[in-house]
Amino acid sequence: MLAGAGALVAARPLRGDHHVDSADPLVVDFDLQTLRGRYTSIEDFYIRNHFDTPMGPGDGLLQVQGEVKKPLKLALADLDRLSTENVGAVLECAGNGTGPRALASNGLWQGWRLADVVSMAQPTREGKFLHLMGRDGFARSVPLEGALANGMLATKLDHQLLRPHHGKPWRALFPGWYGMDSVKWLERIEVSREPLPAVGNTYLKLSSTPSGQIERAPLPPIQVKSIMTFPTAGAVLKPGAVQVAGVAWSGVAPVAKVDVSADGGQTWQQAKLDPGARYEWALWRCSLTLVKRGVVELACRATDASGNAQPSTRDATRIDGYVNNLIEHVRCLVV
Repeated sequence: MLAGAGALVAARPLRGDHHVDSADPLVVDFDLQTLRGRYTSIEDFYIRNHFDTPMGPGDGLLQVQGEVKKPLKLALADLDRLSTENVGAVLECAGNGTGPRALASNGLWQGWRLADVVSMAQPTREGKFLHLMGRDGFARSVPLEGALANGMLATKLDHQLLRPHHGKPWRALFPGWYGMDSVKWLERIEVSREPLPAVGNTYLKLSSTPSGQIERAPLPPIQVKSIMTFPTAGAVLKPGAVQVAGVAWSGVAPVAKVDVSADGGQTWQQAKLDPGARYEWALWRCSLTLVKRGVVELACRATDASGNAQPSTRDATRIDGYVNNLIEHVRCLVV
C-alpha cells in the first residue's frame, strides 16, 4: 500500500510504461519498447488532451442535430439498442514523431457504428460534414461520407469502460485517421453543409511555394511508419546474430513489408511480419548478423500495400510539424 494525500491506496503494476510530457494540457506518451503482445493496455494508452479533462459525468446525453429530419438526444439506453462491434486500431497523434516514446497506441475498441448512431436522426441530402463537439470545448469537422464509412462511437478500450482521460463515457474513433478527429467526451454531433472554420494553422499541412506563399491542405490519413522496439538506442550488443523487433502501421493500406538495415540504410533485409487486423499495427522481427565491432546504425523502413514507403528525408517545402514518418535510425555499440 502507498500513502498519499492522507489515505492509503493500493499499489498496482503497469503492464507497460508511459511518460507524462505535459500536465496542462495532459499529454502522456507510451513507451513502445515495453510493449508485450499486440495491444496497449488502457493504463498505458497514450493521452493527448487539448483542454482540461471534463469533471463529472455530464448529462449523459449525445445530441444529433443540424441537417437532420429528426434531431435527437440519445441516452445510453437508446444507444444500447444498437449492435456493438469490436475494432482493433492504432490511434496516433498527428504530432507524433519517430522513436519509441510515442503518441501512438494500438487498442481493441468496442462501441457502436457511427453510421447507426447518426442514421437514427435521418440526415438530409444537404449534410456533407459532421461537426463533433466535445465537453472539453474541443471540436472537429469531418467529411460525413468518410466518417460514416468506418467511424465508431467507442465506449470501451481494452475490454474496459473508457477512463476519464480517454473520453468517458464515449468518444469518436476513426480507424486509419490521425487522432485529432477522434473527439473525446463527445456531447454533440451536428450534421452540416459546411466544415467548421480552421483554427489558425492547427492540424493543417503547410507547404511553402516558390513564390513565398503558404499552401494549406488537410492532413492525410495515417502515413506508413515503423518503430524499432528492440534493441534500444545505445544498447551494447555482442557480435553475431541479434533479433531486431518492432511494430509498423499505416492508415492508407495494410503494411506489406518491413525492411531492416544494419548499416544505416545502405543495404536492407526483409523482416518477418505478424500483421494483425486491418487497422492494427503489425509486429515484425528480423535476425541480423553483426560482424564489425564499434558503433552500428540500425534502421527500419515500412512499406504498405499501396506502395507507400517511409521517406529518408522530409519534404523540404513542409513548414508544419505534423505527420513525421521518417525512417527510424537506432545507434548501438557492438563490443
